[in-house]
Amino acid sequence: MARFEALLAPASNPSDWSAAVNQLAQEWQGAADWLDGRNASLTVHVAPTGLQVKLLLELQHSGQLGVLISSREGMGGGAVQTKVVLEQLLASLERLLPGVQVVFRSDRDGPIRQRA
Repeated sequence: MARFEALLAPASNPSDWSAAVNQLAQEWQGAADWLDGRNASLTVHVAPTGLQVKLLLELQHSGQLGVLISSREGMGGGAVQTKVVLEQLLASLERLLPGVQVVFRSDRDGPIRQRA
């Protein structure tokens, strides 16, 4: 099972980030499922394979935006399709939330975020 995490900062304005998530869902022909005011999920189907990729987004109290992406794609082959969705998601969030940047990616920085 593929699982990637990312952290973006700063993303402290809840109205901006919720609008960005809703815009992202619309662009990807999905619907954001709001668990509460700070947590949302979105399911994406990758064409042409139909691979289901689950996105979880959390606006943390630190003002950072946490992203968790998972699918049933095997990590042994590098989870290529899931990684493409991660790349697209991060690019979209950076476009929709000007000034935000990726500060951690599990595929780049390792599975556990090291505190500075």
